[in-house]
Amino acid sequence: MELSPLIAVHITAALGAVVTGPVVLWARRETGPKPKLHRAFGYAWVTLMLITAITAIFIRDFQIPNISGITPIHALIPVVFGLLILAFWFLSKGNIKGHRMTMLSLYIGACIVAGAFTLIPGRYMGNLVFGQWLGLISPNHQSSAEGTPLLIQILIDTPLWVWGLLAALLVLGISQTRNRSVGLARIVVLPLGMGAFSLYGTISAFDASPTVLGGWAAGLVLLLLVVTQMPRPAGASYNSATRQVHLPGSKVPMALIMGVFLTKYTVGASLMLDPDINANATFALTISTIYGVFTGIFAGRAIHLMRLALRPRDVTPSAHSSHLSAINA
Repeated sequence: MELSPLIAVHITAALGAVVTGPVVLWARRETGPKPKLHRAFGYAWVTLMLITAITAIFIRDFQIPNISGITPIHALIPVVFGLLILAFWFLSKGNIKGHRMTMLSLYIGACIVAGAFTLIPGRYMGNLVFGQWLGLISPNHQSSAEGTPLLIQILIDTPLWVWGLLAALLVLGISQTRNRSVGLARIVVLPLGMGAFSLYGTISAFDASPTVLGGWAAGLVLLLLVVTQMPRPAGASYNSATRQVHLPGSKVPMALIMGVFLTKYTVGASLMLDPDINANATFALTISTIYGVFTGIFAGRAIHLMRLALRPRDVTPSAHSSHLSAINA
């Protein structure tokens, strides 16, 4: 079975959403909730669901009842988008119960029920995951001449410098989980750095075509608009005397950094398997949009923090009283 990079991205994101979902739900349990963990994995889960839905638009399956490759499973795509919008609408209104129930319904329906159906051995994606990727069924589905499962072969062929880059990004991500105070200039360093990394990944893989850059820009703008309308990170504050922003530790940057790395790793593995895949307009548009999504989230968080320094200074009661006394005198 030929491995399609688009399907590889789709399945990777879908499996990631299946694994990440329980962590999101557990972290928001009623007894002993962990809001920072919930927020970090929540960002990751929503991003993975968006990637799964976007890539599913371009996948065709002719093995079950279909119309030009479009099957009843494709009806889940607008459902995913609709429920995500509804969940964040509930969140913006402070309706936590509605938000929780919507996300739970989406996880059960899209990740568990639909996921189990599509991964049944014998179907296209089931054979791909359990046969070609993992080598658990039908040796004929293994891709390497030595019979090594595809994922294992990809890991073996990964250059050492990639693991060094991963270690450096992990250190950077861990540094973001600690409480710290930073100047305004450092607020934009991480978004600019990861934005440049994602743009480099896009251009190096697909060149700077209008379609690719347009997809990257569209993903950036869309998520920038979404994130800037959400509440800013809890506990963040600005000290006008020191001109520094106090940042509470968060796992969200770690999740985003790993998301950018895994996207680039997936693209690199896809190009290794099929060097001509970068000429596939659908694949290029999907990946460039995903890169833009990560960049938009980084940029939106930075704008939230910069707004703290731009807010009008509050007049304290004591200062206000002194001002009135001076006038009356």
